[in-house]
Amino acid sequence: MKKTITLLYFLLASASTVYCQILWDDFEQNRVGYYEFVHGGMTDRFPNPDINSSINSSPLCAQYVRNPGEMWDVLVIVANGSINNVSDYVSGSRQMSVDVYSPMPNIPIQITLEDSSLAGPTNYPTGRHSIYLGTTSATNQWETITLEFDSRPDPNMLDTELTSVILLFNGGTNTSDTYYFDNLNGPEFNNQCEGLTNDPVHNFADWDCNWNLSMCPSQTQCSDFDYMSGWLNQSYNPETGGINTSKYSGDYTRNPDPTGEDVLIAYFQEQDLDVGLFPYFNMKIYGPPTPLYVSFQNNGTEVIGFEKNIWQNNTWQQLNFDLTSVSASSISIDRVVFFFDQGMVNWNTYYLDDLGLSSAPVAVDENKNELLASVFPNPAKNNASLRLSLSKASNVKAEVVNMQGKVVANLINTTNLAEGIHTFQVGKGLSAGLYFIKLITDEKLTIKKMELLK
Repeated sequence: MKKTITLLYFLLASASTVYCQILWDDFEQNRVGYYEFVHGGMTDRFPNPDINSSINSSPLCAQYVRNPGEMWDVLVIVANGSINNVSDYVSGSRQMSVDVYSPMPNIPIQITLEDSSLAGPTNYPTGRHSIYLGTTSATNQWETITLEFDSRPDPNMLDTELTSVILLFNGGTNTSDTYYFDNLNGPEFNNQCEGLTNDPVHNFADWDCNWNLSMCPSQTQCSDFDYMSGWLNQSYNPETGGINTSKYSGDYTRNPDPTGEDVLIAYFQEQDLDVGLFPYFNMKIYGPPTPLYVSFQNNGTEVIGFEKNIWQNNTWQQLNFDLTSVSASSISIDRVVFFFDQGMVNWNTYYLDDLGLSSAPVAVDENKNELLASVFPNPAKNNASLRLSLSKASNVKAEVVNMQGKVVANLINTTNLAEGIHTFQVGKGLSAGLYFIKLITDEKLTIKKMELLK
């Protein structure tokens, strides 16, 4: 009898490990694979094309458009930790799967497990451990594709030296078809997010383990659930020393209209901001010196706004936003809107990280020098005056920039400008139109708009 019970337990345990996988990406909260390279056009966190599907009814998925110039069009997905032994996937006792919404049946879906540090674009099959194949059977509807072991291109690869899952749609063709995929289940790995408690009410986005903002990291504009002018993606942290040691961050590139306007809107997925006991909104920022306006809103109407600056060039800085005045009111905040470098036409890239709420402000080295600047008269017929008020001696640089972002005049470039009030003439030799005066001190950047009438 004991032997029978032991055998039954073994069979049940064995059955429970068949198809055992971990979820690499559902494009919502579970996102542990980093898309290091794609040949085609990928938009992650894309609205589900069939939200009523019995296979996949989650709000978000990924849209992928093949690059017709690449016969073997690939998505390289790197694990955020070392992949464990994959021998069970070779033997077939475990299998990988992915939900796919394809334009037609009989399309091959392929996954290759590889060591991306060895596998290069011209050295096939080096670094390619094993290939797994599946085939679509439906048109424009979700189905779960289970991938079966096919072959081992590089027999020298061990089962424990792998880093990446390579996903291919209709490999070996030059098509530009559009696919949607979701719920990618792959081999287990040493996941840096395992065991961490998700707190969607207070921790919003760190691009490592928390994905609790309705933001759309993508190569195209977002659709119906939020909006941004530019492009936001998960990216490697550009500077892992100092105040930000995390592996990944958000990477935002502006896409301004002709007047320089650019906007990034994010909603809080779980609930409106909990500013009662947690009245401080915090974030880290990295990029070129830039004015940043942050607007906290309710149903599109601003509740409170803050003028901030990126005052250090390409160095992580901590920003705090004090919402205590809102916590005493009955007004809720359901979204936050970021305006980077408004009025300037450029495609600067900024990195964001660790957006969240706290009960006290996070330590921050804010700039202490107060720069007050004004342009008068404004508009001016010919020349205008720029007045600066410095609270301490500083290095000061001032440029006049036109609407296309080109520097048309250098006003000031001096070291150790004394504390006090200084006046400079501006506008001589310039044609009629709108301009921006860009002021940079040791610790602060300020932009002033100027209109000349001739």
